[in-house]
Amino acid sequence: MAAIGFGSTAMAADQPQHRFYDGGLMLPGENDPAYKKALYNATGTAFGVELGVGLWAIDNQAPSYNSDNAVGMLWAHVDQRLIKNDINGGTWLRVDMMGSWGLDDDTADRQRFFDGGFGSATWHNTDLFGPADFYVLNLTLKQYFYQKRVCFNGGIIWMSQYFDRISHARFANDAFEKSPVLPLVWQAPGAVVQVDVDQDNFATVALVGTGVPAGQNPFNFDNTIGYAVVGEWGHEFADDKGIWRVAPFFTSEDAATADGREKERNSVGLMTGVEYQVNDFAKVYGRLAWASSEYQRCRKEAMVGTTLRVVPSRPQDYLGVGFGLYKGADTDTKHLVNEFEKVLEFTYRVKINDNFSFAPYYQVYFNPAYRDVSTVSATGVQAHFSF
Repeated sequence: MAAIGFGSTAMAADQPQHRFYDGGLMLPGENDPAYKKALYNATGTAFGVELGVGLWAIDNQAPSYNSDNAVGMLWAHVDQRLIKNDINGGTWLRVDMMGSWGLDDDTADRQRFFDGGFGSATWHNTDLFGPADFYVLNLTLKQYFYQKRVCFNGGIIWMSQYFDRISHARFANDAFEKSPVLPLVWQAPGAVVQVDVDQDNFATVALVGTGVPAGQNPFNFDNTIGYAVVGEWGHEFADDKGIWRVAPFFTSEDAATADGREKERNSVGLMTGVEYQVNDFAKVYGRLAWASSEYQRCRKEAMVGTTLRVVPSRPQDYLGVGFGLYKGADTDTKHLVNEFEKVLEFTYRVKINDNFSFAPYYQVYFNPAYRDVSTVSATGVQAHFSF
């Protein structure tokens, strides 16, 4: 059975079910185990480290203003088995750490975000911007049950690790990986249960707090506190060449204001996505998402894309093309200018070896939701080092 769900085979020999997602960040190659190091099978210790460096130029970021930007991102993870149990999988400690910093005068001066947003409904989910801090994204205990077919994760949860992993050329624009409608928070207390139902089906449910800074929570524009419940059912089909996911969610938050707390604000929503490996050279994918709340920037989404291996002699290189349509909404802090924002992305990944790859890319935002301009574009290149 292909590891098209959660999987990676990078861990120690007795690491449980391949569909329990092994982690990674917004850097490519996270599903390629070549650089993941299984240090000691006897003790169950494994780690991985990735470094990404991005350079890009943004056109029309603000009226009569363009900018050149640079950012470095470092991610590392450690998995340590605490209790060995060959039948059920045992107990593990999982730690993920991420740091980012500006590499030029413009971005290095920012205390919280690299250059902020440029008036896009999806900007929270683009990796052109990010918090200029270091975080422990995951600090969880993982307990396996039922002959390695059930996994409980509890502690500090990095939600995007568990949901909506559309596996394509995702390292240029995270909006094509994580739906801007789905509340995938970072670094929040919570718990996740993953169940390998049978050969073709799996399920996930998470309960997580949302009282984290705005850059780590797509819903948190007003210093809100609250919680989110996210579920996902996944079905593999066509001899594991395809996967269909359905993810309902509910979030409840209170908004902090100068005069005290506003009344509780609730939202329900649904995300569904499909990806299919057509042949050895092409994969296609798509996603629809909807949320009920008016206080989100992005309430509806439709997205399609493909990855193409255009040089048969280089199967690790690929061209990625994606197009997304996003419906914005008026919020307490943002006035909607264009109801529908469109995003087009091109990227080409070149893998030099197991430890190094780079990717030029181009993104263009048509009719940004919160900007009175016709287009905003970003052109750049990202280099990735895996250790």
